[in-house]
Amino acid sequence: MCLTGSQIRLAGSRSTLCSGRVEIYYGGAWGTVCDDNWDLNDAKVVCRQLGCGTALNAMASAHFGEGTEKIWLDDVNCSGSERSLAECRHRGFGTHDCGHGEDAGVICSGVRLAGSTRCSGRVEILHSNTWGTVCDDNWDLNDAEVVCRELSCGTALSAPPKALFGQGTDKIWLDEVNCSGQEKFLSECQHRGFERHDCGHDEDAGVVCSVSLPKPSISMSPADEVTWGQDVSFTCSNSAEFQSGTFILKKTSGSFNKTQMSHSNSAAFSIPTVDFDKEGSYQCQYEKTISGQTFSSHLSDSVKLSVTVRLPQPSISLMSPNEGLVLSPEGAEVTRGYSFVITCSINCSYPDGRFFLIFSGSNIISTKSAVNHSASFYFPVAEYEHQGNYSCVYEVTLSARRFNSTETTPIIVIVKAPLLPLVSSVASGILLLLLLILLVICLVHRRRRQAEQPGVLVLSPLTDRAGNDYEDE
Repeated sequence: MCLTGSQIRLAGSRSTLCSGRVEIYYGGAWGTVCDDNWDLNDAKVVCRQLGCGTALNAMASAHFGEGTEKIWLDDVNCSGSERSLAECRHRGFGTHDCGHGEDAGVICSGVRLAGSTRCSGRVEILHSNTWGTVCDDNWDLNDAEVVCRELSCGTALSAPPKALFGQGTDKIWLDEVNCSGQEKFLSECQHRGFERHDCGHDEDAGVVCSVSLPKPSISMSPADEVTWGQDVSFTCSNSAEFQSGTFILKKTSGSFNKTQMSHSNSAAFSIPTVDFDKEGSYQCQYEKTISGQTFSSHLSDSVKLSVTVRLPQPSISLMSPNEGLVLSPEGAEVTRGYSFVITCSINCSYPDGRFFLIFSGSNIISTKSAVNHSASFYFPVAEYEHQGNYSCVYEVTLSARRFNSTETTPIIVIVKAPLLPLVSSVASGILLLLLLILLVICLVHRRRRQAEQPGVLVLSPLTDRAGNDYEDE
C-alpha cells in the first residue's frame, strides 16, 4: 500500500506506488471509489495527482481487492484536466448505490519529474516498487519527447544532462536509453536493461517540456472602467508550485513592457496616474531560468484597460457688488442699472478647463477659462434683456479629447425697475400741488388787502365803473 499525502492513495493486493485500488481521505476516514462510469480520464487525474505519470489503465470490479471502509464517491466524471479527483463531478461524498465489489483502481506509467516542476525536472521511473533515475548516456531530445508526451506536458524543449535538476538518491534504473521519439512510454524504448549502468547520479537525465511553465493569469484593479489620473495595478500569478521566476507585463500594442522578479507565485505591477496613452489590452508572461537557459510561458489571457473622464456637476451662484440683489421665490431679482456677477465653480482635479455660461432662450453662450476651478461672468449694467435662466457647463480637453460636465440647475435672473425714479415723481407731484395751493392763498390774501385800503375802488356786481348804483325798474 502506498500513502501519498492525506488526500489520495493506492491500496490493495498487488498494489505498487503507482498502481492499486483508489482511496481518498474525507471526513476523517479513508474510503473507496465506485467503478460506475470509471474510465481513463478519471485514472489520468489520479495518476497525475500521485505524480505517477500517465494512466495506462482504469481498473474496475475490485481488481486490486475489495476495500473494507467507506465508499466515498460514485459516478465520478472527470474531464482529465482536473488537478485532483475531488475536483471532478460526482454524486456527492458518501452517496452511492454500489458495494466494494465495484471498487475502482488505476495502473499508472510510473514516470515522474523531480527537482523542479510538474513538466520539467529529473526523470525518474518506477520499477520493482522503487523510484530510480535514468543515466544521461545517449540521452537526447527524442528520449525527452517520449517523457513529455507520457506526462501530457506537450513537446520537449530540451534534454538537459549532468543532473541539471539535482542528483537522485535512489536506484539508477536505466542507461543508454534510445527512443525513436514515437514510443508512448519510456519503458518501450531500447536500453541496457533495468539497473544495468556504468554511471553515477551526477549524470542523471532531465527534461524541459513545452508546458513546463503554465500560462499565468492576470487581474486588474480597479477591474472596471478607470478614471483619468487614477492609479491602476495589474497582478500576474501562476500555480503555487512556481515560487520564483520573472513576470512580464505586456501591452498587446506598442512597446510597453514591465519586468519584475518574484520569489512567490505572483507579482504586482502599478501604473500611476493613467492617461489615454495607457488604454489597451494587457497580458502576462512568466519566465524561469534553469542553469543559464531561460524558458517562457505562453501569454496569459488579456484584460482591457479603458480610461474615462468623470466630471462632477459644477455649481452656480450670483451676487451684486452694489447691493442690487434681492432673493425671492421667483428667482434672483436684480435692480435695473445695477451690476451683477455670475460665478461658475467645480471641485475636480482636471487642469486647463473652461466654463460655458448658457443663457436660455437665446444663442448667447459666454466662455471663460477656469482659474482655480472657477470663473466669474461680470454684467456691469443690468438691463431687461439680461432677464432669463443661466446655467454653467465645465469642459476639459485631454489628449485632444473633449469632455463636458452635466449642466447645472439654472438660476433665474429677474431685472426690476429701480425705486428712486418712482419716489422722485411722487415727490414732484406733491411739491407742485403745494405750490398751487400756496399761489391760491397768496392771491386771496392780496385781494383782501386791496379791498381794505382807502381810495381803492372795489367794484361790486351792483355798481358800474362810475360808481353809480343800478336801480331796479
